[in-house]
Amino acid sequence: MTTTPDTLPPFARHQKTAEVLLQTLAQALQPTLAEKGALSADDLARAVELMLRHKQTLAPLFAVNCRACLAAGPAAAAEGMAAFQADQRRRDYVTRLLFAAVTSQTPETIDPITGDSYPRLLAGPLQTHVASLFYEREWEAMNADALLLFQKVGVDSGEAVWERLQTDDALPFVADAVFIRVLLRFRQFAYQRQHFIRRMGDLLRDRQFVVTEEHFITLFDAMFGRLRPALASELGRARIDTRYGEETASTMLRIFDEFDRRRLELASSFKVLMEPQKLMRARSAPRPATLPKRRAP
Repeated sequence: MTTTPDTLPPFARHQKTAEVLLQTLAQALQPTLAEKGALSADDLARAVELMLRHKQTLAPLFAVNCRACLAAGPAAAAEGMAAFQADQRRRDYVTRLLFAAVTSQTPETIDPITGDSYPRLLAGPLQTHVASLFYEREWEAMNADALLLFQKVGVDSGEAVWERLQTDDALPFVADAVFIRVLLRFRQFAYQRQHFIRRMGDLLRDRQFVVTEEHFITLFDAMFGRLRPALASELGRARIDTRYGEETASTMLRIFDEFDRRRLELASSFKVLMEPQKLMRARSAPRPATLPKRRAP
């Protein structure tokens, strides 16, 4: 009897799917690596080999997943998908996932003159800028992962997705993969920071909104700050390298170090600017009246 994907047991089918995904990832990244030179072909081959080497470690996770699917039955598995109705007018689920992290941590304010809502007016320019950092197929692959998250949790709201992700053991890793891919585009932090501010400012010029470095600090921390705890321990860094490729953790640490350094520089500059103002206020303050000195008898 010939074995086909449909006749394979669920456990074997999931493993086969995982292998195909890894091979597809390697093939998709080859042109990017060849043109941008971020990694060599040998580095990529070692990274894929490392991921394949952990097949036996991941096997029990697939087995647990399959047993849960079989126990719940097809009706329960399809219930979440049926509840989710993808909005065909808004197909950019990457930005919706990224921006949900921003809105969940940044208080909303309304400009009394223009009526614009901050930080929501930044969503469109953010989508334009982040999408420009990736090749079209890379962006499509990331968008497929983000769409999978929305489908799995069965909701269409970014804020609700974050709430439900906290109750799942595996889906946060899929979300982290999207955030890490975007974060790694800031390897050249000084240049990418300036390019981000300049591009966002150009896109918002008609809205009469000036993007400053303080806005960049707020957005960057809101989007990527949640990745920091995993980098705090050696075990966490090893897990990141295993899941997302060698040297990923060290690259993330360098980016966060430069981000922290720039944030301290801004804080110091603000303090230096405030000191002369405090001195001028102290000099202009009225002095207390003094009694005339008494002459010695």
